[in-house]
Amino acid sequence: MNPTITVVTVVLNAAKVLPRLVEVLRGQTDRDFEFIVVDGASHDGTQDIIASAPDLVTRSISEPDQGFFDAINKAIGLIKTDYYLPMGADDILYPDAIAQFRAVVQKTQADVVVADVKAGKGLRRGYHPQMGWLSPSRIYTSHSVGTLIRTNLHARFGLYSLKFPISSDTLFVKRMSIAQDVKVVAGGFVSGEFALEGFSNNNIVRSICELWMVQRETGENPLLQYLLFQLRLFWNFPKIISRQKK
Repeated sequence: MNPTITVVTVVLNAAKVLPRLVEVLRGQTDRDFEFIVVDGASHDGTQDIIASAPDLVTRSISEPDQGFFDAINKAIGLIKTDYYLPMGADDILYPDAIAQFRAVVQKTQADVVVADVKAGKGLRRGYHPQMGWLSPSRIYTSHSVGTLIRTNLHARFGLYSLKFPISSDTLFVKRMSIAQDVKVVAGGFVSGEFALEGFSNNNIVRSICELWMVQRETGENPLLQYLLFQLRLFWNFPKIISRQKK
């Protein structure tokens, strides 16, 4: 089996960071992949950067959208390969990442490969489905950079829900982790670096509320999830107050 792979990136006014991603992808040791970019009608030169990389960009769209997951759903509609890897414009993919993702699929026939990911000063490792009760984000390392997904899983589990502007990826991963016949494999390699300045990290209250909703929707114990909800608000209270003052 030689699995085909697409890297998917959603951008909006990303002219400052997109050139680095383009060079990172050009530097992959395995260049046998497609690259789809969905732009939310940027006005800062992002579209010019996309147009300047015809050797790399397979398909692109530039039009207004309803947010990140609406845009990534558009990208999924364009994918023609067996698997896809989400990437933020400000993320970093290590040179051997595509080659290593492909090697794991060839060896294991996995539906999903979860790689280790560097985030800030820490390193997120492995696949931990037993931690789903605590948070779907504890199940895997990172949706972006760290998770190679079999494209046709969306035919079964649906596209990313627009009901969760921040946490739709965790809902999708949680549903896959619950399904006994979906084969998820820990890759055992570091695929890259996840940028921490995204929407979810700057919208703490909404993230906590969406997490509560995702956990309820996937059948977790209501009382336990209510207690965890309160604890998260309490733990993050200083950050919430400081960001409101700004």
